[in-house]
Amino acid sequence: MAVGGYENRVVFYALKSVERMREEMQSSEGLNATKFAPVREEKHLDVDGFILKMDFLHPSKGDDYHVILLLVVSKDQKTRLVRFEWDSRCNIDDMEQKPGQTLPHPERLPLLLIPLTYGTAFALVCEKQIIVYRHILTGHAKSENCSLEHYEPPEEPGGSKQLPIWTQWARPMRIAEAERAHPNVDHIYLCREDGVVRFIDIRQDSEPMVSSLYRAGILNANVGTAFATLDLGEESNDLIVAAGEMGDGGLWYFRPREPVDMVGTLRNWTPLRDMMGASTPDPAGDAVRNGQTRSGKPARLFACSGRGPRHGVITEIRTGTEAVQLGPAIDLGELAERGLAKMWTLPDRSHYGIYLMVTHPTGTELILLPASDNLDPKVRSNVEELALDVTTIAAGSTAEGFIIQVTPSSVNAIAQENGVLPFASKLEDVAITAACFLTIPMKTTILLTVVRKNDGFYLHHGHFGLQHGCITFSELGEAIQLQSEASSVSVHWIDDRIIAFVGTVAGTLQSYTAVPGSSFEPQFEYSFEFGDPDSCLVCDSLALLTTPRRITEESNYVLVCGLRNGSVDTLLYDGSNADAPLSLCESIELGDTSVTVSPDATRSNRVIVACEQALYTFECLAVPSKTEPASINKVWLTDPANPAFMQRPLNCFTQASSKIPQGYSPFGAGSLFYLAGSTLVLADLGALPEPQMVPRRLPLNGTPTKVIYSEQLNKLVALYTTTTVEPSSRGSTRRDRSFSRRSCPTIAFIDPDAEILRSQLDDEGSHDHFPIADVKHQERFLGLLEWLPTNGDDPYRILVVNTVIGQPASEEATGRLLLFALTMDRAGKVDLNLKKGIDKDAPVWCVAPYGNTSLLYACGDDIVLQKLDMSTKHFEAPSKITLRCRATHISISNSQVFVSTRGSGCHTFCIDDDGKLQLLCADASGRSDIYHLKIPSMSLVLSTDSECRVAGLWQDARGQLGRTAPLVFEATLPSSITRLREVPKPLWQRVLPKARPTIIVGASEDGAVYQFTLLDEPAWRLLAFIQNITLRDARVCPYPSPLVHEQHIEPRDVDVKKRNRHINGDILDRLLRQGGASLLDEMLAKAPDPDRMFADYRSGDDRRRRFNELVEAAGWAQREGHVESTVEKMAEMLMSAV
Repeated sequence: MAVGGYENRVVFYALKSVERMREEMQSSEGLNATKFAPVREEKHLDVDGFILKMDFLHPSKGDDYHVILLLVVSKDQKTRLVRFEWDSRCNIDDMEQKPGQTLPHPERLPLLLIPLTYGTAFALVCEKQIIVYRHILTGHAKSENCSLEHYEPPEEPGGSKQLPIWTQWARPMRIAEAERAHPNVDHIYLCREDGVVRFIDIRQDSEPMVSSLYRAGILNANVGTAFATLDLGEESNDLIVAAGEMGDGGLWYFRPREPVDMVGTLRNWTPLRDMMGASTPDPAGDAVRNGQTRSGKPARLFACSGRGPRHGVITEIRTGTEAVQLGPAIDLGELAERGLAKMWTLPDRSHYGIYLMVTHPTGTELILLPASDNLDPKVRSNVEELALDVTTIAAGSTAEGFIIQVTPSSVNAIAQENGVLPFASKLEDVAITAACFLTIPMKTTILLTVVRKNDGFYLHHGHFGLQHGCITFSELGEAIQLQSEASSVSVHWIDDRIIAFVGTVAGTLQSYTAVPGSSFEPQFEYSFEFGDPDSCLVCDSLALLTTPRRITEESNYVLVCGLRNGSVDTLLYDGSNADAPLSLCESIELGDTSVTVSPDATRSNRVIVACEQALYTFECLAVPSKTEPASINKVWLTDPANPAFMQRPLNCFTQASSKIPQGYSPFGAGSLFYLAGSTLVLADLGALPEPQMVPRRLPLNGTPTKVIYSEQLNKLVALYTTTTVEPSSRGSTRRDRSFSRRSCPTIAFIDPDAEILRSQLDDEGSHDHFPIADVKHQERFLGLLEWLPTNGDDPYRILVVNTVIGQPASEEATGRLLLFALTMDRAGKVDLNLKKGIDKDAPVWCVAPYGNTSLLYACGDDIVLQKLDMSTKHFEAPSKITLRCRATHISISNSQVFVSTRGSGCHTFCIDDDGKLQLLCADASGRSDIYHLKIPSMSLVLSTDSECRVAGLWQDARGQLGRTAPLVFEATLPSSITRLREVPKPLWQRVLPKARPTIIVGASEDGAVYQFTLLDEPAWRLLAFIQNITLRDARVCPYPSPLVHEQHIEPRDVDVKKRNRHINGDILDRLLRQGGASLLDEMLAKAPDPDRMFADYRSGDDRRRRFNELVEAAGWAQREGHVESTVEKMAEMLMSAV
């Protein structure tokens, strides 16, 4: 292995054999970075110049041990080829450096180096040509040129005026028979940054060697270096994967002489230029906690992503479980107007489709969905054997394929084979109030019902059978009278017994047990805890999930109860505990309305939960507890054909039964049926237990740079730039023709719930978008602000745009403030008119509103306060203060002005009675700040800078003017945070005592989204202690830095610097996922390494004693134990709020 630095140095590593490395990896301490050493030997060599490209060449046939490393080195505007050679059977100290030849001037800056598979040949790809070199070992290498010049405009106009360049190459992965049919031939795919792909054949025995070069296809992506082919095991077809550099990537199928077929999408939301939080009404029905009250307007995160007219989007950042829509949505039309309340899926064995039975207050409908791509529903209203004129309580199917319907007054069963007589049982003077089904291992289907009689409610059960060509139903044992009315029932097969659970309106859960063929016997009654006297803790639905124990691999049974007050309770069922077989695991609050739970048809450890018209997955990898809580993820429906698909509020849902055989296209076991309004969506529910990013895209016709949310208009306001490339009139021939570029800034007003396809952007009325005509030469639009100056009770609606004209770093650069009048008619149509343009002698970097009628803006190095006279509609004389460097962000909080600057950190100002700006305090560090966020409840400002740091500054304005803001803490992240937002936590997120009801979210331009939690000193000391222990454990951190082992687990106070007060939540999250409380307990008890006693405590007991002291100091100690209570708090902190 060889590693080349950018300049002057290359390092060679000889690795151990694969067998030896595998042995070390499998050893007990093989993953410890201080002991695992895959390198056998290494060698450092100096190279005179800049290393542009480097790769190994293929040796000649029969010379398998000959290693050849080729470097392309540049120095003094000259480029030469340098190679190193050695025998792989010898030490790398025997390596020889060979003198190389100088490349011609047109080849001195190659874009790509491509080793060819025969005879040490290679190719250099330049901007306009490809050069094939051969015979480099025999002296001066011979070369052959082939032109790559192209005159068509780029497929995706970018920020450069030059034509796109070639960014990556790939070799097709084809089967050996195809390669043997074409010996001495290299097939190469060459990709351009705008997605143009060319296919090249390079033959060793032909003149010219580049025998074929043609355009293979176009990828709808901006492609960087992430471009490769995948092995399909075919002779001529290729599967290409490319990750988009400034937009989505994907998978493309290349066939000879056929158009490129895109078969998959790799999502990408970078570059993330701007992000904002909008408290819009959420049609998906989330509930969030704002302070101590629920809010119907959850925060949604929107960001500017992508580049160009094909990939520019406003991305809604969402995490959860993705459900990908299968086929087109089905419009149920008038049928949905009847108020569909519940539905079930039943297999249709005769037509290989699926039946959907839906019930409403006045009846039941049976809909046949055929196994075809168009999913044309057919209502079956002529099934006389079923009672379709009344509502249905439960429906299902047996192992024999019988369809069963239970109504308040009957039980009906029909067969799908001819010659089998149906079953119908009409009830007199009684009514069925609840029912459920169970198929036990003997292929017998049990029906459990709750029947209301004159003297109370009774629990019945029986089984279906087939005798003499007739469907039969036989009662099993005697009915049992319930103590109160049942609200829900569920029946399960546990430990070779039939276990029934009955929820009652009295707030209890009763369990009954029976062996097959006998009557039920009462087992236990569990009472839900009435923490709130006004809460209605009635169990409306039940589902059982199983999860394996980590050690014994036996099954744990967890009962998930959906309560009427909007909570979900999980109960551990232990049949061996006769006194209390049900015990509470955890209780989770989802909303205010009744919760519906349903078992997942394909996964025994997951249930699907519906509350407040939203859908969630609830999954347990272990018995849920405070230390190992269940994983709750919101379900997001997506449509591959419509990236802007907006999920509508849920009416009801169901899943395709696991009894549906595979091949019922497009139906499969576990397929999700989601009914929203009159639209029925069939989707494939994701299987990953961890939350995934599920972005939603609102397309734009250009590159977005700013986005804000207007609460007055309930619209997103986006600033984007469209770029068009047109042939220039200059040049009479195609070779001489050039292209001109034209950019047009545009302001768009977007409904955040709109479903707009990119193909519809040019349609009239798709968006309210307004190209800005008054644009000066080299003017760039930097920011947007919705300003609402008031004249009494009548606010004006103004959109403020700040710009820079010329090169931003030049002294000649100027800027403008543009003021647009905003109006919206009753139909929701927005109108935008430029009212005033204010020229400035310096760039206007950022702007913020102050008070009712004033604007604060950064003009050059000045902070300017200017008031608008509402009577004359003119600005008054400005008040300004000059800084040492320009501002990057301005915000207002409690009449204080906070300013981030490019080279002098964050400043705080106040405005005196005369309207003058007065400096209160300033950051003395000289940071190059990007953004800041004032924490309203604290005298603390979070500040981010260009060196990937997040700093906490104490800015208490009660002292003297002009003092220094003390640094409280500083964290270093992998990338710079460009935006900070404070958003409400989801209601179901467990809230720590005295915890803030909001969470801080940060975003960087590379697409990473961070979640920040502020800690007090004792909590930080405890988590730092746990983090340092975790870094030493190979199970959680396989490759930690060796420097970690040189530092003590708990640094002394004199060693703790403010820049070290940062806890890496990802490390703690891995600790919870790898074992949680049990793993932390093991790490505390582990004996210290004798060689590193100076960095640890003298014994495990000493380490645990100090841990207990830190837990008590943080106030995290509880009755269940210090380890358990600490892991519980960590789990609460680390739950994602996005």
